[in-house]
Amino acid sequence: MDAEIDLKGILGLIRRQLWLILSTIAAILILTIIFTYSLTPKYTATSLVLVDTSTKNLLDSNNILSNPNADNPRVESEVGILKSDRILLNVVRENNLVADSEFGIKVSTKDRILSWLRIPLPAPPTGDEALSRVLNALKSAVTVNRSGLTYLITIGVVSTDPAKAAKLANSMSETYIKEQLNAKVTSTLTNRDTLQKSAEAANAALIENERNFDSYITDNIDKLEKQPNSLGLATLKAELEKVNNDRTAEMNRIDSLQKSLQSQDFSTLVKQLGSDALNELQGQREKLATRIASTTDNSAEAISLRAELAKVDNSLASAASQEVNNLQQTVTGYQQRANDVRQKIRAAVLQSNLPPEVLTEIYSLQQSSEISRNQYQKLKTRLLELDTQSALQLPDSRVVSAALVPTTASFPNSKVILALSFIVAVGLGVGLAVLREYFIGGFVSENQIEAVLKVPLSAIAPRQATGDEHHKLANPTSSLADLMVTAPLSLFSESVRRLRLTLDQQERKHPAPNRQDSEEGAIIMVSSALPAEGKSTMALSLARAYALTGKRTLLIDCDLRKPSVNKHLNLEPNHDFIDYLRQDRSSATLTSLIMRDPLSNLTVLLGGRRSDIATDELVMSDKMGRILASARKHFDYVILDTPPVEPVVDGLYLARHADMIVFVIKWASTPQSSAKRAVAALKENKNPNAGIVTLLNQQDRAKMSGNYSYSGYYTE
Repeated sequence: MDAEIDLKGILGLIRRQLWLILSTIAAILILTIIFTYSLTPKYTATSLVLVDTSTKNLLDSNNILSNPNADNPRVESEVGILKSDRILLNVVRENNLVADSEFGIKVSTKDRILSWLRIPLPAPPTGDEALSRVLNALKSAVTVNRSGLTYLITIGVVSTDPAKAAKLANSMSETYIKEQLNAKVTSTLTNRDTLQKSAEAANAALIENERNFDSYITDNIDKLEKQPNSLGLATLKAELEKVNNDRTAEMNRIDSLQKSLQSQDFSTLVKQLGSDALNELQGQREKLATRIASTTDNSAEAISLRAELAKVDNSLASAASQEVNNLQQTVTGYQQRANDVRQKIRAAVLQSNLPPEVLTEIYSLQQSSEISRNQYQKLKTRLLELDTQSALQLPDSRVVSAALVPTTASFPNSKVILALSFIVAVGLGVGLAVLREYFIGGFVSENQIEAVLKVPLSAIAPRQATGDEHHKLANPTSSLADLMVTAPLSLFSESVRRLRLTLDQQERKHPAPNRQDSEEGAIIMVSSALPAEGKSTMALSLARAYALTGKRTLLIDCDLRKPSVNKHLNLEPNHDFIDYLRQDRSSATLTSLIMRDPLSNLTVLLGGRRSDIATDELVMSDKMGRILASARKHFDYVILDTPPVEPVVDGLYLARHADMIVFVIKWASTPQSSAKRAVAALKENKNPNAGIVTLLNQQDRAKMSGNYSYSGYYTE
């Protein structure tokens, strides 16, 4: 049952605030659509890169698999490298993004405004500052992510131009792979350069050891020849000297020929080389030179002969160079012969029957030389391998899917934005409805009134017509309060009787403190926070409810600024009440100021015209006090129709005389803040023992979650 009541309450709230909810949803959706379609669409292009963590070497057919435990940090490191400024800066330079309309330096809207206002613009950025701005713009457009725990890396670039997005995504992957390959080549060359220094040192040590060995043998060859079993060391020594002399002579000859070749001294070259081909070319050259000497300068024949002479000179130079190269091969042969003779001398010395101390020294020199030679050979071999590897390096990553030009924009995602905005709009609309219903707007339920005002609700009066159509035609000025007589079984009449019951219960629980004895009547004040809340109608209805039970009841219209009870009763206004309060007419009695209700046995004291003075002076005067005291003695109930509390203070002064206060609230209309202030003011000014009850007036049952299930029980 509680859940059903709560559901009805929610549905009722939605029905009452439906216009606010729908207008909020519509406004947010319209603004969202305008905002979404005003945004510049952006496109995302994505390329996919695979990181291969195995070691690759083209010189070795067996690739070495990596350690799986180290793969995860390796791939994460590659992601960091892809995001690095080095890669992005290379992309900026390769694509000239500094001059790009999207990522480059451009005049901002602020600069345009300052220029239009003729305000000096700030200094333009320097080259480094401009590059830094472009780099930051590119960073914000690039996303690099690893696909889960795989070896795949996704590179995404966002741009307003789909073709540019694909171009930059592919440029990033290509630049990354290029930089990766360059890094491997650079590392290999660095290792090669490091080994090169060691190889040079090993070569120098080898030469030094060889020189020491040869020097020892040369310095001691005479002594070694005298040893038995010298095996012809003298002959080998003479042969070595001859080879060295021939080699030196040939080198001197080659040096002289190279000097002649550089100076184009062809005559000397031909004489020294003595080649038939060179002699023939030299003969042609001399004939051409003779013919040129006999011709006129700058003539056609002279020019032609000079061209032929230049060809002959080139042929001579080429043939001479070839002859010199052949001589260099001869020098290489002399060097090889010298090495062979030197090896024979070493072998002969080692095979000789030498003293142990001599053999030990020779073996020591030979061992040092062999060690240096082996070390040099190993380093030289490794250098050759590194040189080859630097030209055969492979990157550790490859593009498995190049970025394609996107056909649909990735931003804004209209469907997602509209869906989220709709959810937000519904939530905001319902939230505003709840806020308006329970905090800003009017009161619509008993729990709401008691929670906000801390005052019990006595009854809920429905919004209802004054009667049937015949009654309206016969009496178009009839009041809703007439239903107490014309429709006593209506919901409205029942709500007034429920209010009367609540007041009777309050009277029994808390007897009126202002009474001098038990036979005096009770004063009931009817008030509200604001005008037009049905206060006068409820005051007249309550007074008739008491009068119809046979109680002596007096209704006093205390709203002297805007009296309205006479309009509800269709009575002529009586001016005696205000005149009595304004003039000293001590002879006037209460009976001379009252009138009778045409529909009931109700006595009415009318304030028939508006006052042109401050009415608070009238209601707080001694005369008003005497009227109320006299009314207590002659009537069982005195109903005071007082002005609203918010606009004027009259009701707060009259609250001092009341035994009970009925605070009328218009359903879904009276602002909660106004009601709270009005009730607080009444509590401060009323008699401490006087009670306050509320009446929720003019309830619109059509806007509730459903009509009361017992409404058909009444005769409308």
